[in-house]
Amino acid sequence: MASSSSSNSRARDQGQSSSFPTFKDRGPSKSPTHFLCLPLHGNYYQTLPPAHLSLKTALKQFTIDEANPESGLSESDEKFRIPPDAFRPFDTLHLTLGVMTLSTKEEVENAISTLKSLDLSQFLPPAVSGGDKKLYVDLKGLQPFLNSKSTIAGCRVIFLPPTDASSSSQTRLLQFSEALRSHLIEKGILTSENRPLKLHATVINTVYCKRINPALDSRNTRNRDRGSRSNKIERVEFDGSEVLERYKDHVWAVGVEIDRVQICRMGAKKGQEVVLEDGTVEVIGGGYESIVDRLIE
Repeated sequence: MASSSSSNSRARDQGQSSSFPTFKDRGPSKSPTHFLCLPLHGNYYQTLPPAHLSLKTALKQFTIDEANPESGLSESDEKFRIPPDAFRPFDTLHLTLGVMTLSTKEEVENAISTLKSLDLSQFLPPAVSGGDKKLYVDLKGLQPFLNSKSTIAGCRVIFLPPTDASSSSQTRLLQFSEALRSHLIEKGILTSENRPLKLHATVINTVYCKRINPALDSRNTRNRDRGSRSNKIERVEFDGSEVLERYKDHVWAVGVEIDRVQICRMGAKKGQEVVLEDGTVEVIGGGYESIVDRLIE
């Protein structure tokens, strides 16, 4: 079967317009509207499997311990405080494979039908001889996203690194993800990115925090001492060295099954707080809205 990008090329050569242009045809770049992912929250199960429940419990305790430390921080240690709004709800947990910009109803329907039509097993590397063909991941430790604008001392994003638990080589998950991503980029569904795929499950992201004026931030002594009156608003940062050290060997969950691929809308919904029988508060009904699920079988 010819790819949609090939079909689009033929259509242009014949002076025809394509109903589903590739990203190269769309002109100026637009903000992504959807993303392709491997969900980890398990909200599609009637009852959470043990591994998913273990992960949920561990992350709930992590948020309680780190968002509201029992022992107050001194002014000198304030830089280590992680803003409570930066902690991501369990219902949002996923591994992103790519993003897409679906500007019309036709483009949304095309993305849905394309994923539904795929036999995802064709992208799945062979399992170990006699082993389970399903995909499983272990989640251990914490890692930061670092770039030219973010350092450990000025941390913005922290994630759980997934380890492939379904093969001795620990590469089946990544190979599956890369093959599926490449296929959907070729089909014009996913945005092409000039960087290798890095699977990650974000648990802290300061983009969800109120931005700060560095001149007024108590942690920014350099600007404060100089009496800076800058009106520039910057993204919230914190020193991640301590939390990364504390959880470097922490096991969040073992053997979490990944049994489906989803296309979700950008923008997580806020859930509702519900008081459970034991008196604890749990947020339910939040997360990203899936417009299509495709089982890996």
